[in-house]
Amino acid sequence: MPDFEAPDPSTDLAPTDRARDTPIYEGPIYEGPDEPPAAIPVRPRRSPRSTGAVKGFVAALALALTFGAGVGIGRVVPDMTTGAAAASPSGSDAELALIQEAWDAIHQNYVDAKDLNDQTLAYGAINGLTNAVGDTGHTSFMTPEERKVRESALSGSYVGIGAEMDTTTDGLPLVVGVFRGSPADGAGLHSGDIVLAVDGKQTAGSDLDTVISWVRGQAGTSVTLTVKAGADGQERTLTIVRADVQIQPVSWAMAAGTKTAVIRLEQFSKGASDALIAALKAAKSAGAERLVLDLRGNPGGYVGEAVAVASQFLASGTVYIERNAKGEEKPSPVTPGGLATDMPLVVLVDHGTASASEIVAGAIQDAGRAQVVGVTTFGTGTVLGEFPLSDGSALRIGTVEWLTPKGRVIWHAGITPDVVVDRADTIRPVVPDDLRSMSAAEVTKIADPQLKKALALVATAN
Repeated sequence: MPDFEAPDPSTDLAPTDRARDTPIYEGPIYEGPDEPPAAIPVRPRRSPRSTGAVKGFVAALALALTFGAGVGIGRVVPDMTTGAAAASPSGSDAELALIQEAWDAIHQNYVDAKDLNDQTLAYGAINGLTNAVGDTGHTSFMTPEERKVRESALSGSYVGIGAEMDTTTDGLPLVVGVFRGSPADGAGLHSGDIVLAVDGKQTAGSDLDTVISWVRGQAGTSVTLTVKAGADGQERTLTIVRADVQIQPVSWAMAAGTKTAVIRLEQFSKGASDALIAALKAAKSAGAERLVLDLRGNPGGYVGEAVAVASQFLASGTVYIERNAKGEEKPSPVTPGGLATDMPLVVLVDHGTASASEIVAGAIQDAGRAQVVGVTTFGTGTVLGEFPLSDGSALRIGTVEWLTPKGRVIWHAGITPDVVVDRADTIRPVVPDDLRSMSAAEVTKIADPQLKKALALVATAN
């Protein structure tokens, strides 16, 4: 599943402000541990360049990696490929020469060499480099179009169907989140649905990025998905018209028959903390005395928003700790003045809880502020810096590892809940939009076992 840049440590702004415009963008996906659906144009084929042309590419990439190792966290670095020939590569000359050998061999010997697309080859090589790092689903390469997608999604809107995807243990695309009011929601796509085919193309055997590329498209065009609810569900076919998806980062509702408000965060996009503050004020005005914070399926977002959100529930202390490659640690403190620092609270998480949402869950758990309920989270533990390349593409490189306030490592491990409650793929999570139409009797019988447990725990919490 898909991540954002960390704040620039050289700034003097408070944690709640310094990163509002700088993403951490870590975590599972927007249709991919990281991709929001969007319109990605087909790259035209071009005639191949001379085989020597790759030398500039290799040197430029080496330079980008060299500079990347020493650049401050979260800074958007200017194009670093200009004057690349004068730089010393970060890797050995032998390894870089090996890449040149492979490039030359393909251009000199491939049977259809005249139709080779050099940009596709270069992008494939860069993808190979990032995959070899081993920072799965995090350190990665973005085309210019994919960079635009991420910026759009974090602004609260993008073109797509309005769903988030990960993969099942069998490698099949799994819907882990559907934005309310989105085309996917209107068509009947649900969290827990397994995608079997896209426009008739079977997804088995295809990687998630490939499936995502099938789902994406221009606004106003349609895509047909063949899905089933869980491994044993009945197949159904949904035709979804892609559109501009407006993402409301926060929703809330009272659980009928209780004094508990359920507040759900979809993602930590710009304005998420302001939306949370508004929701908390409204919930208190409606008589809420207890809270359930639902972070299930939340792929993360801006680190400044995470600090601001956590600070609404914590009176003091640390939200998270940054640790750089030298082992140097820097705590990010709670911002005083939160609205719900003394209200009984339970936090909901699942496998789709990642990045900034793991920061919040970990901070609340380490502070002993509330119990965390659900299943182990995704395990995003590195903060991404974005390093632009000369054609508008970019590398996203894990430059900093973050830890919980008690120093727990989250990378590849995730947050383990205090109370483990699984939810079958066939059972949809109950969210605030559902709760608004439920009676008190219906709330006591909800099928969502995680929310049911959270409501029971918060009712007796002090």
